Amino acid sequence: MTSPLVLGFLKTAERDIAGVDLLLPDLPDLAAFHAQQAAEKLARAVCLHEGLPDLRTHDITRITEQLAQEHPLRKSLVKLDSLTGAATAWRYPDAEGEFPRPPEPSEIQAALRQIRSIQAEIRGWLSVP
Repeated sequence: MTSPLVLGFLKTAERDIAGVDLLLPDLPDLAAFHAQQAAEKLARAVCLHEGLPDLRTHDITRITEQLAQEHPLRKSLVKLDSLTGAATAWRYPDAEGEFPRPPEPSEIQAALRQIRSIQAEIRGWLSVP
C-alpha cells in the first residue's frame, strides 16, 4: 500500500506540472522552478516509498543516489538532475541586481516531457492511477 505521504508528494508534483503549463511561455524562469520542484517531489516520493530518508535538498541526484543502483526508477530520476539548478537560479538577483538569462521555453517543455514520462513510470510502479 502506498503511504499518504508518498501520495501527497505525487499530488504536489502534479500541481507543479500544472504550474509549468500555466507559466509557459511567458515566465520561463518560474516555469523552470516548478519543473524542478515536480522532479524533486517525484524523486522524494520514490525514496520515501522505499523507506529512505527525506533529504532536505533540491539536488535531485543526491536524493536519487539513495536508491540502489539496480532500482528500476533510478536511471530515469537521475536524468532529471539537469533541473537541480532551477531551484535557485532565478530566485535572487546578483550583486548588480541582474538575473541570469532564463531558459528557453522549448528547454522547459523538453524537461516537462521527461517529467511526465517518469511520473507515469512511478504511477505504474506504485500501481497508482
